[in-house]
Amino acid sequence: MEEFAHIRWAPARDRAISEVKAGEERVRVLGLVVDKKEAEFTLDDGTGQIVVICEDPKLGENVELGSKVRVYGIPLIAGGIRELRAEIVQRMNGLDLQLYDEMRREIKKFERELQRI
Repeated sequence: MEEFAHIRWAPARDRAISEVKAGEERVRVLGLVVDKKEAEFTLDDGTGQIVVICEDPKLGENVELGSKVRVYGIPLIAGGIRELRAEIVQRMNGLDLQLYDEMRREIKKFERELQRI
């Protein structure tokens, strides 16, 4: 019987694009696709933009201009350009972005309140 190594991934931290920093292990961001090339696309969440690099072409094959997507990946900075090496790309076209942003603000507010306790 063949044994498989158990790989333990670090959790992906939820971030606004403006909060993404090179050196973080894994992050997840959500936004609109504003530019698309063969193996990469640019994601905008209203706080900033990030270039998403898809080393596996299958990751970006269902991504279209104007699509809402969530990306899990590793942040990089190359030549001053913010990039994210994609590990998972999920289409989120049914998501209400305004409601999502409102929920994120409420969670951050709650986290600040907890820190004061």
